[in-house]
Amino acid sequence: MQPNFEPKNIVKTIESLTQQGLKVVDQASQGSDWENVVGALDKFEFELGQFTSVNSHLNSVMFSEEFNVEYEKTLPLITNFYSEISNNKTLYQAYKNLKKTDLNEQQQHIIEDAVEGFELSGVGLEGEQSARFKAIKERLSLLSNQFSKNSLKATNEWTKIVTKAALKGYDEDQLAKIKTDKGYEINLQVPVYMDVMTYADNRALREEAYKAYVSRASEVGITSSEFDNKDTMDEILSLRLEMAKILGFKNYAELSVESKMVESYQQIVDFLNDLVDRSKPQAQKELEELKAFAEIELMPWDLSYYSEQLKAKKFGFKKTDLTPYFPEQQVLSGLFSTIENLYQVRIKVINEASYHKDVRVLKITNKSGLVGRIYLDVYARKDKRGGAWMADYQPLMGDNKPVAFVVCNLNSPSEGKPALFEFDEIVTLFHEFGHALHHVLTKVKYPSAAGIAGVPWDGVELPSQYMEFFCYEYDVVKLLSKHWKTGESLPDELFTKLIDSKNFQSALAMLRQCEFSLWDIQTHSSTKDTYEVLAQVRTQTALMPSVDESRFLNTFGHIFSGGYAAGYFSYKWAEVLAADAYDYVQSQGGIGSKASQSFRHHILEAGGSLDFMSQYIKFRGGAPGLEALLKSNKIDNCGI
Repeated sequence: MQPNFEPKNIVKTIESLTQQGLKVVDQASQGSDWENVVGALDKFEFELGQFTSVNSHLNSVMFSEEFNVEYEKTLPLITNFYSEISNNKTLYQAYKNLKKTDLNEQQQHIIEDAVEGFELSGVGLEGEQSARFKAIKERLSLLSNQFSKNSLKATNEWTKIVTKAALKGYDEDQLAKIKTDKGYEINLQVPVYMDVMTYADNRALREEAYKAYVSRASEVGITSSEFDNKDTMDEILSLRLEMAKILGFKNYAELSVESKMVESYQQIVDFLNDLVDRSKPQAQKELEELKAFAEIELMPWDLSYYSEQLKAKKFGFKKTDLTPYFPEQQVLSGLFSTIENLYQVRIKVINEASYHKDVRVLKITNKSGLVGRIYLDVYARKDKRGGAWMADYQPLMGDNKPVAFVVCNLNSPSEGKPALFEFDEIVTLFHEFGHALHHVLTKVKYPSAAGIAGVPWDGVELPSQYMEFFCYEYDVVKLLSKHWKTGESLPDELFTKLIDSKNFQSALAMLRQCEFSLWDIQTHSSTKDTYEVLAQVRTQTALMPSVDESRFLNTFGHIFSGGYAAGYFSYKWAEVLAADAYDYVQSQGGIGSKASQSFRHHILEAGGSLDFMSQYIKFRGGAPGLEALLKSNKIDNCGI
């Protein structure tokens, strides 16, 4: 089914559907077999999800005040509908009764997960507690949208027209991206901002852009404080804590852990502390090397600039030497070929209308026919929230094949030139397609566990991080590269330098991710101000002081408007799995091997229908360890 990208009367539509849905819930709660309970709800949620996912998607990628006003009106309706489901004691009992019926292994797992979901969503609450719990969830849905909206507006508010002379250090391709009739316009969109931080010789300009970026949506922002997110963040954290306590947990971190693979809050903290201990000695050496090279007292706006110069000196190339070899069409062609070789599918761009002229529609088939579709939206735009993500439009259900959205904010074409991607952007593309493949390649016929549905949050990043490893393989890079002028593939010399530089400052990067993860889990287990928690974490992880203007948490969408609250550690947890999985597949023959097909079968096709770690062990033949992660990051000094 093709998504309807012209939603009209969305409030009336959602009102009507949710009212219809409550009738379906009532009928399902009287059911006594799988089809009348789970099947009926899956069928309805399939229909409702098509509308809610498109509305959410358009609000993220084509933001307008007019649409957002209507969109916000639908959020309480949707939240209240799902609250009614999760608090329906009769439906909860119907699910529990299904345990006593004849179910297959997947159905048994789905029922166990559903029962736990009911219990974590307050089904056991009564009276005032139940009403308050519903009110909290409704308020959180609105606050999440407000946070995202403020972040987008604050990001778009700051622009600066500069002369060509002020951008000394840029090459002509980079200048072409920002040229306007008035001069050269820089802004806080990630592709433009990162160019400033990496290439501009003008240190004062880097400082100005950096402070504007890290102070977005805050009371000290160089941009307007109208979009200050701090009160929104504080309310979100307070409501999450209250919600957890209503359910009998000490804090939100404890509540979050209940639905994940990890066993406890302490296991997460121990895991992250171990990574910090193993990474910090090497990270300190990496920073000392950078300081010696720069020969100045480094400030945060100097790090990307001098790191790029040091990298160029150490490895004999710079980022801009690579980008001409990675025009968009060749990158996509190479990405599609890699996926085809990995999983025996075909990917074809088809001529189909979409919500924006830049969006490509991808048809995925195998020898049996249609597998699914992906809507690919890669360029940065002012009406599009930052970052990169995959969102599902519909799961596999009957004759309806899976459909996913893949969204990035990458470089776009300019002045007759194709979009030329930096290698980091290519890694991002591979990452998001890993998520999309998890959704599209499912073989699970139950929507509540198809694709990424039902996958524990600390496992959902495995397929995406696993995909990243393949874009460093020689044969894959040859498929991805074709100089936009000469048609030449990336020379072997440059490929060798790229691989040699892959883990440049990897320990610093590891430390930074551990900082985010420790802050996240600790801020959700504390009543302290979130910036006080960050300051405390940084005494353990930070090797450089922060600046007074830094309020980067105020735009940390993963935590305050995404699904990663008390779960940001999942990136590192899943990276352990991904490194271990890739290392194993390589040892068994790599792309197209039986091991790569085993990954598809046990991980991608199974989705959330079976215990995730058990599926991993079936694929791998054993539990993962830290060794492959440390090896892949070339962190040699293990701190022990």
